[in-house]
Amino acid sequence: MAEESELISNFQKNSQEEFRFSITNFKGREYADVRIFYEKDGDYFPSKKGITVSLDTWVSFRSCVEELHNALVERDLVTIDEDEDD
Repeated sequence: MAEESELISNFQKNSQEEFRFSITNFKGREYADVRIFYEKDGDYFPSKKGITVSLDTWVSFRSCVEELHNALVERDLVTIDEDEDD
């Protein structure tokens, strides 16, 4: 588990879960973390659902996410306008 975590951004997934995008520190190393947090008794807790990416692989990871986004747009599964609303 992360020793420290800085929340960068988040959005609600559903009434009991949210996506959180954070920079985390574990054993002195920084990571990019995208994780689903769940609500219990008014507080949010991290779930096992998510991905932690080392900074060495961040550029490759981001490139793959961009490729996925472009494929979704090309197939009309999402529109560019949907992106601009967030």
